[in-house]
Amino acid sequence: MGDIENLLYKFRVNRHTLVMQEVGSGFKRALYATYLSYLSTNNFSYTLKGHKDNRGTFYEILKTIDNGQFSLSTTAPGIVRGGHYHHTKNEKFLVVKGMATIEFRHIVTNEKISYDVSEKKMEIVEMIPGYTHNITNTGNEEMLLFLWANENYDDKNPDTYFLEV
Repeated sequence: MGDIENLLYKFRVNRHTLVMQEVGSGFKRALYATYLSYLSTNNFSYTLKGHKDNRGTFYEILKTIDNGQFSLSTTAPGIVRGGHYHHTKNEKFLVVKGMATIEFRHIVTNEKISYDVSEKKMEIVEMIPGYTHNITNTGNEEMLLFLWANENYDDKNPDTYFLEV
């Protein structure tokens, strides 16, 4: 019973922690479905806590137990985000609104690569460890970026090292 109580607690707090339990199969899937079916109708939605500055916004959407997290960001026209690299973190970027240029530079060889991406072609560009990278909104309107990282963000160990592309 203690394990079930612990799971129900994790289901309840995931709206604040954003950490989703493994609910894709078996007993946990059934328990989660049952938990959700008992929510009152005014609890079907919840607000995300984001970060906003002159560049745009950033929202963490969902964190998994062992497969990273999903996020989204907005970026104002002409703004550059990034300018950093990772040792182990891999990210996948998908521009779902607007257009952008994603640039890379290998931190040892200085090899440079760039990709022009937009909402017109659903194309994922991977941020590879060992390459400093940035993304520039090259359009005239706000850009919306959907991203996945293989690691949940940990402010005590962010694996983010600032270095210009």
